[in-house]
Amino acid sequence: MESSERIIVSLDLGSALTKVVVGRPISEYETEIIGTGMFPSSGIKNGSIINIEATTRSIIEAVSEAELMCGQEIGYVVVNVTGKSVRADNSKGVVAITNRDRVVTEPDIVRVIEAAQAVRVPADQEILHVLSKEFSVDDQTSIKDPIGMTGVRLEAEVHIVTAGLTALHNLEKCIEAAGLAEETRVLSSLASSDAVLTSGEKDLGTAVLDIGAGICDLIVYVDGGIAYSSVIPFGGYNVTSDLSIGLKTTIETAELVKKRFGHCSLEEIDPTETVEIPPISGRPARAVLREELVHVIEPRMREIFEMVDAELIKSGKKSFLAGGVILTGGGSLLEGIESLAEDVFRLTVTRARPAGLSGLSDRVSSPEFATAVGLIKYASRLGDMERKSQDRSETWSKKIRRWIEENL
Repeated sequence: MESSERIIVSLDLGSALTKVVVGRPISEYETEIIGTGMFPSSGIKNGSIINIEATTRSIIEAVSEAELMCGQEIGYVVVNVTGKSVRADNSKGVVAITNRDRVVTEPDIVRVIEAAQAVRVPADQEILHVLSKEFSVDDQTSIKDPIGMTGVRLEAEVHIVTAGLTALHNLEKCIEAAGLAEETRVLSSLASSDAVLTSGEKDLGTAVLDIGAGICDLIVYVDGGIAYSSVIPFGGYNVTSDLSIGLKTTIETAELVKKRFGHCSLEEIDPTETVEIPPISGRPARAVLREELVHVIEPRMREIFEMVDAELIKSGKKSFLAGGVILTGGGSLLEGIESLAEDVFRLTVTRARPAGLSGLSDRVSSPEFATAVGLIKYASRLGDMERKSQDRSETWSKKIRRWIEENL
């Protein structure tokens, strides 16, 4: 099947919204959007499923809307994985190049990747991704594809991502109950970075922070490879909750006010500006100074960024981030968020939205769709669903060559 004929459907299970995006990969750099669907998530908290029935209902409603728009029945989905159960770490493997010519071959790659994967995975965790960071042949480092090189020692560094078995089983139950099947599972931050980062930015050294309603997904690229990833269990909902208490109003009203008038920097707003709080429970609408909102929003967002900064420091790669930090996700839409983030991180910060889109691109060209669009872009690099059935007949040579290409 030609690339232009493939249809890929992404399912982004967020803490606030369940999003479905139907896309047709046109080329490596362009994806045509042919359908979307959204429905409020009532069974997900901090990226984790807490109610199977409610989550299933959200999936069914979002899928139905997307099917109506694209005029096709949806059967398979590429789904995101995030939440507190996600763990990630780097691992190294070393093997000797034993053939007579000392040339790196496919079997050597198999052995070194197996050696790098030989880590102890807890019984309640399952490996989600094994992503290549780089290879080394003797003293030559930062090699992406070592096949054909000469040496005596081959080393591989990989980024291993695991997720909790319970979380994955709950995810599978919801998808099956909605009458769907998983094509593949993808780490949320990996998908988001595929939507907003270029290969040049990955080489330069860049972190992507996807700010969702319940969590923040962080991923760090250095020299083109993934050096670190993490999930911070706080997000936009925490800001909304504080605002609800501060303004003595409902969560729904606080969210509405935050989206319309929220700001992250007291210095950038007019101290005399007022905003109207809509009426609730028979009480009349009232006016408050906009700076009252900022007095609540700024400290909470600063606190979240400080937690993210602690993760960047923990990664040991903060000083390598010449490309700075890219913000995306629905939570990044707050005004003034870039200047606040720069103040905390002491790095350049920009906000990004999915790029390389055509068709119904206006429906998804917002930071809050970064994960959903990225899932399609990631899956298109891995090939269409037919590849799964082809895997069994592939030779080791083809498998390893494909593994290297997918991780470049």
